[in-house]
Amino acid sequence: MSSTAMGPLDIVHPPDTEDSRKDAARIVTELAARLSDPAALLAITTAPDNLEEVPGEPPRSPWGRAGLGEGNAAVALLFAELSHIDSGHRAHAHAHLAAATAGVGSFAEEGLFYGAPAVAFAARMAQHTSTDYARLLHDLDQQVTARLDTRLTQENRRLDAGIPGADVRRYDVVNGLTGYGRYLLLQAPQHRQKLTDVLNYLVRLTKPVTVGGHTVPGWWLPRPPDSPDTPFPLGHLNLGLAHGIPGPLALLALAKQRGIEVPGHDTAINDIVEWMLAWRRHDAHWPPEISFEQQIEPKTATSLPDRTAWCYGTPGVARALYLAGTALDRHDWRQIAVDSLIAVIDNPLHVHDQAICHGWAGLLHIAWRTAHDSGDPRLIARLPRLASPILAAYDDAHPLGFLHSSPYTNLAPHRAGLLDGATGIALALHAYATNTPPATPWDAALLIT
Repeated sequence: MSSTAMGPLDIVHPPDTEDSRKDAARIVTELAARLSDPAALLAITTAPDNLEEVPGEPPRSPWGRAGLGEGNAAVALLFAELSHIDSGHRAHAHAHLAAATAGVGSFAEEGLFYGAPAVAFAARMAQHTSTDYARLLHDLDQQVTARLDTRLTQENRRLDAGIPGADVRRYDVVNGLTGYGRYLLLQAPQHRQKLTDVLNYLVRLTKPVTVGGHTVPGWWLPRPPDSPDTPFPLGHLNLGLAHGIPGPLALLALAKQRGIEVPGHDTAINDIVEWMLAWRRHDAHWPPEISFEQQIEPKTATSLPDRTAWCYGTPGVARALYLAGTALDRHDWRQIAVDSLIAVIDNPLHVHDQAICHGWAGLLHIAWRTAHDSGDPRLIARLPRLASPILAAYDDAHPLGFLHSSPYTNLAPHRAGLLDGATGIALALHAYATNTPPATPWDAALLIT
């Protein structure tokens, strides 16, 4: 699949659902075989022809053992899930978890997708009983909560001082406190106080701030986005699920669904949703970012590249909105979310590859989760069409079945991880093939459940 914008999917001749699911199951089996051996996988992912080439930096392998994005911790998720239908996969999950554990401490900064939190998340998924990996989790949780306390202290000091300007690395899903909070929610009774601390911080993050004499949402970011397509000199407000305010919204909604609330909880959810809905375009797409200029003067025109992805774009925003609608029993929000998903499925934009982060697997799994939750027949009918480009792209001549692509840099093509690689694709295809909710909440890492 190319990295260019995709046109409307074939809605006249959708693929046969049964055949499509059989093909998906076959590919999952083949990918599992290719991913099972940590040593063989290390050779593929660190080979000289599999280096990231980022401008201004030396070429490097994307592989990090203790990473969910691209590492053994990610691959452990696949075998943890598959072990519930074939117990033989428990050994594969354990092998990857052991490799991941050896990599703890290798990241300068840690979050849900890197370091101790990532390995702890993978270990939780690999548990079949509460005693499995108990000592490992005890040690990792101590590291997780220590890092969490440091970040919360930094952010609460900033807010106490009335200093505007958030940092995505402090609050987002991938690196920040939202990701930490989702991990804590897996074991809410054990971590309730720490989780409450995170939720209180996220509520504070939604309070308006004053910047240059203008009132803007508290999640305003003084730095421009990393993307070269969006040079916002006065900062921006991020609308991506991975790095923007939909991530905190999803966590607040999921916590409320589980009966965990803090003062201002519902108001924070409402404020985020109202802001998101104000930026929904007439074609049901959401832009990835809103510039400071747009926020203070909504008629200011800024050309933004649309995406149809988990990380940025309508799929991730719509899923967070659906979760908020479920939490506050707002049928209208849930309906807008479903309608928006259908609109972008029928006219997807800039789907870069087959993976979870920027590609078809992310769109497929968000649609599958939302179809399962809502029972909407329109979404259900579209699932085989979302699986189709993934199935068509599979090539057993590639070491890991698929090639990663990026519109910005020359990145390593052979990826095994959750976000950009074979693990994420296999997990999404497995849910689609079985048409049953995952046995492990692996997709909690994506904040879609």
